[in-house]
Amino acid sequence: MKANHDANKPWTIEGVLKNASIKHQGAKLTFLQAILVYCLCYFVLSLVFSYSFTTLVSPDSYDFLVENLPGIVLSLLLSPLGYGIGLLGIKKSAGLEIDYNMIVQPYRHFLPLLLLATLVSLITLLGFGLFILPGIYFALSYSFAPYLLMGKKMGVWESMEASRKAVTKNFGRFLILSLILAVVNVVGALLLLIPLFWLLPISVIAFGEVYNHIEKDIEAVEPAGDGADA
Repeated sequence: MKANHDANKPWTIEGVLKNASIKHQGAKLTFLQAILVYCLCYFVLSLVFSYSFTTLVSPDSYDFLVENLPGIVLSLLLSPLGYGIGLLGIKKSAGLEIDYNMIVQPYRHFLPLLLLATLVSLITLLGFGLFILPGIYFALSYSFAPYLLMGKKMGVWESMEASRKAVTKNFGRFLILSLILAVVNVVGALLLLIPLFWLLPISVIAFGEVYNHIEKDIEAVEPAGDGADA
């Protein structure tokens, strides 16, 4: 993914939010459609999975399994669809045209993304189990791994490590930005969901802004020709 960001100029929270608020104009409906598709898929499949598990497994013998396994499996299967929403933000940040049906593109890399999502989930859960702060660190530091895997054709562990190292260099700013976006979206949800029509696209594009800056750091240490468009 090639973006017109200055590799020599570090990104700032103010700059990211300002750019995202400008670039989301004209794209709100696309993001809304993509998010609605994800929610609809999750709702329908959750009903199917819940019914299937409760039919095939005895609830009296496997309470924990019946209650949690469908959600875990569903989250992993739909993780590429969620990555697709992030991909829209990255493309929009880079000034590219987007369409809501682009969210299915990550399924071209389904197996490596499934492995990546499983590893990231396990490492993050382990981090939260040991202490909350490591869990937060791992959750944020692996945020860009799926896009490095798809865009630069990296391996699963290679993309995870590249993301972790790049985010670690910017961790303080990325943490504060993530907290800001989380708070404003929660407030938007409490205000009858209406502000989310603006806040969600801005949040996703802000994620793309940071990725396109961080990608430059990764490009700087890669041999020429290793990158590929997502």
